Amino acid sequence: MIALVVALALADLQPAARQTQSVVIDATVSDARGRAVETLKPQDFEIRENGALVTLDEARFVRNSPRAIALYLDEYHVPAGADTDRVRELLTDFIDHDLAPTDRVVVMKPLDSLLKIDITTDHAAARAIVASFQGREGDYEPRNDYEREFIAGAPPRVEAARAQVVWSALNALAVHLGSAGAERKLMFVVTESLVRPGRHRGLILPSVDAVIRTADRANVSVYYVDPSVDPPTTDADDSLQRVASETNGRAIRGDIATGLRRAFADANGYYLLTYRASNPPDGKFHPVQVTVKRSGSQVRARTGYFAPSPDDALRAAVLEKLNAPKVDVPPEPPPHASTLIQPWFGWSRAADGKTRVTFVWEPATRVPGDRNKKIPTKLTFTALTLDGTVLFEGAVAPTGAGAIDEPGVVPSRAVFDATPGRVKLRMTIQDAAAQVLDRDVREIVVRDLKGDVAIGTAQIMRARTARELRTLDEEAAVPVVSRDFSRTEQLLVRIPIYAASAGAPMMSARLKSRMGQTMRDLRLAPTNDGFEACAVPLAGLAIGEYVIEVTASNGPTEARDRINFRVTP
Repeated sequence: MIALVVALALADLQPAARQTQSVVIDATVSDARGRAVETLKPQDFEIRENGALVTLDEARFVRNSPRAIALYLDEYHVPAGADTDRVRELLTDFIDHDLAPTDRVVVMKPLDSLLKIDITTDHAAARAIVASFQGREGDYEPRNDYEREFIAGAPPRVEAARAQVVWSALNALAVHLGSAGAERKLMFVVTESLVRPGRHRGLILPSVDAVIRTADRANVSVYYVDPSVDPPTTDADDSLQRVASETNGRAIRGDIATGLRRAFADANGYYLLTYRASNPPDGKFHPVQVTVKRSGSQVRARTGYFAPSPDDALRAAVLEKLNAPKVDVPPEPPPHASTLIQPWFGWSRAADGKTRVTFVWEPATRVPGDRNKKIPTKLTFTALTLDGTVLFEGAVAPTGAGAIDEPGVVPSRAVFDATPGRVKLRMTIQDAAAQVLDRDVREIVVRDLKGDVAIGTAQIMRARTARELRTLDEEAAVPVVSRDFSRTEQLLVRIPIYAASAGAPMMSARLKSRMGQTMRDLRLAPTNDGFEACAVPLAGLAIGEYVIEVTASNGPTEARDRINFRVTP
């Protein structure tokens, strides 16, 4: 199923070209006293992408929106002792006094499973995880089987593995926060000495750039929290500082409580700046500079965004198809050919390469001694394409000798045009009291009558009286289904014959015995509606089976058709 969805999504993708996308940049604006400025309009902002000025569509100020918060407690890079105690105290106070009841939070540590990230409003559970925090910097004693098997060896090797664990977790947290919807998304990374992850040949693992890319796409602001009692003025490795600055976050050091409150103030009032950008789907980073024209105002904003890559476009197309609401398609009824009726289908040419289908029916011949008294007198006929388009729907009366379609009366045939191929048929069979006796469900394959020469389906009209005989050549006359005829009857056989060229094809019709012996030639004459017709009197024929063989040729191309019938007493 997944492979089919991917194939369908690939079929929908267009070759890489410049595409217009909606870009949303979040920005915080404050005055000289650090208070949020809430009254700016789109014309108060100036945005440049790749150095070029862009037109801002909207500048919407968001106040006190719900927040989704991730706390990552990097036990691997915080020492035990005073720094650990400080983390527990500050974050417990943060959870108790700064989080709103509607804020959703997830607290994660290095040994937690990435498959069990759960963001929730259960602040008591978050507080319990913070209380269990234990700094382990420099402590390489394995705590579980995972550390024994995968994070072992000399300290440099252990440190490299630990760094990769943390960066992978940060990337996973950013992905998970991205699914939080329209909430303001904040990630606080509590660590002191995290370095950039190393490269591993043959492995595709998250890098610093990957975390920035994921956070930008998920609109997550990353805050780097250094709980050192005496933090250094500069970082030996500026990886987390870079992540924070490029995702509209901050580095929080020294007075951590004030830094956390300032981060929440950023989340309580910020602008969403929206504009349209035209870029190729190359997955590259596009730098954006945001400035404010109002004097005395300071602005902090994301430094840019990543254009969708071909993989992103494929992923989005696959997810769109997978998440699309399922169409409630009623189940197809099982095939069933009713024994109460005898149907007949005929083909003739229609316009635009289609085939004209004619349907007639008669009640099935009753077997002597059969006690089944179900006698069909009405039929509702529906023809549909495979995608459900209705080609014909309506009541059809049974045909018979001398049947004629008259205005205002239920017709004795259904006629519709269809593209050659399979067509679904549904028939509801009723008696004279309009009670449903049976349902007929089947498919037919509509013939294609293209070619240098083609013969459609012969229509047979029967006349039992002189009056019926006079109406046989009228276009309103309806063909019969039965192929058993009395010697007292006369037949009129109408045959659609077509040629690709303008000239008429060479045609002939012969009456033959069952053994294939020619008994006589039949004269074909054109009718008003483009058919070829021949009369077949039955009075001089013995009881038995016969064949009318029709031949049409157009140069070297020839077509034949055989019409079988039986003469009864």
